[in-house]
Amino acid sequence: MTDEAVKNPTAQADSNDPIAWIISAPAGDEATPDQDQPLSGNIVLEGSLGIAEVEALHQRMTRILQANVDITISTEQLSRVDAAGAQLLYAFVREVRQRGLPLKWTSVSDALLEALNALGLNDHMGIEAQ
Repeated sequence: MTDEAVKNPTAQADSNDPIAWIISAPAGDEATPDQDQPLSGNIVLEGSLGIAEVEALHQRMTRILQANVDITISTEQLSRVDAAGAQLLYAFVREVRQRGLPLKWTSVSDALLEALNALGLNDHMGIEAQ
């Protein structure tokens, strides 16, 4: 990722970085009814985290990054994770670390651990033995 993208997450994603798009701000107006409420850094993942769920989670993660809040991720009820879901989480964790934000994992599911292991990402996620 370019230094410009780290300083300005809304800058054009670097085409040489295959995951740069993940932390760049999504296009368009994302007004939501609860936009006036303080944004929580709690991410609870349940069910399936696959290609179909990645876009919505990406948008939420982008808002969390922009809010600069403490982050907690719980995946206890996550039953299936595909490569796209695991890569999104990896890119998010990488960006959280670059920004120096606090990150805590709680209740990590076996499905997530298996997907991360299959992709060789376990050692890069900061997940402690549970």
